[in-house]
Amino acid sequence: MSQDIFAQRKIVDQFLQKTGFELSSYSFINIFAWQDFFDFEFQVIDERLLVFAGNDLGSFLYLPPLGKGISRECVDTCFRILNEKNNGKGVGRIENVEEKDLGLFGEKDFVRFEKSRETVYSRCDIANLQGNRFKSKRSSYNHFVKNYKFEFCPYRDSMKKNCFLLYDQWTKKRKKRNSDEIYQQMIDESGVALRRCLNNFQNLGLIGCVVFVEGRIVGYSFGFALKQDVFCILFEIADLEMKGLSTYLFSEFCKMKAVESFNFINVMDDFSLDNVRSTKLSFKPAKQIKTYTISQKD
Repeated sequence: MSQDIFAQRKIVDQFLQKTGFELSSYSFINIFAWQDFFDFEFQVIDERLLVFAGNDLGSFLYLPPLGKGISRECVDTCFRILNEKNNGKGVGRIENVEEKDLGLFGEKDFVRFEKSRETVYSRCDIANLQGNRFKSKRSSYNHFVKNYKFEFCPYRDSMKKNCFLLYDQWTKKRKKRNSDEIYQQMIDESGVALRRCLNNFQNLGLIGCVVFVEGRIVGYSFGFALKQDVFCILFEIADLEMKGLSTYLFSEFCKMKAVESFNFINVMDDFSLDNVRSTKLSFKPAKQIKTYTISQKD
């Protein structure tokens, strides 16, 4: 079983402060959200924190070693521990390696796999939707504003039950539109992570917003401060039948006083799904961040 996750928050945050990173996975909240699917184990070795994740297929490093700098010696130590944990079964690997750290993993000894890309926007771009490049997004935003009687407000715990209900409705519609087995599994797993996070909303220090139409919750979004100048949106759910709602929700979230100090908004990866990727690109990101999985060559 996983070590108590909340009990590890202090040490995870301490080592993250010493680590240069951009990806959303480099956060205690991300680890917390996915604990139902992995047994997490935390070890400090050579002044670096190792976050191991295990399941029926074996153990891997959820993140590269956290701390000030990573050496090749440290990398070799990590793989030695993984090989011992897996008893020669499965493939030991390090997930969520950033492009800047690839130099530690020479192609002679390691296999690099580009796992996905995270998308990052200028917060002001999304909040304002100005200029010709956002013309279609302004049109969607304005359509929602003109055609619905709505209310936008910060999330409160009293809204949790109805947020779960909306997710269940959203899930059914998504599954009807896409029968891909992997996609449907991802939606189910995301629902488990969503419930865990909303059940611990205050303790995690999350920030969220909700949109009501005629007294019914039709959309919500919440996330957390990833870095001093980057806010990460962890979940955004919107009624698929309401044209312009998702654009309105995204833009208004970026206007909230609670997030106005952040220069950038990270909306995480696209799950390697073309429709998700095209939607994220349509909002004209400031940049995309590649994330890699590293394993040893035989």
